[in-house]
Amino acid sequence: MRSWYSDDNFLRRARAGELAQKMGVLPISIALAYVLSQPFPTFALVGPRVLSETRTSLEALEVALTAKQMRWLNLEE
Repeated sequence: MRSWYSDDNFLRRARAGELAQKMGVLPISIALAYVLSQPFPTFALVGPRVLSETRTSLEALEVALTAKQMRWLNLEE
């Protein structure tokens, strides 16, 4: 709670859900695509508990976020 519990983070989560709905993907795919779309080297750690969670994580590899969407998700727009 101390690190991530904030109004800004709740707004980021809501925006990820909104964008996911527009793109026809799951919100987790937007979150993962956001991490993978950073302009610096990153990798995402996922912790699937069941095989279906692994499959849904793969969807993020097909999500291409624009620079504008990245700024919007980061509350810069």
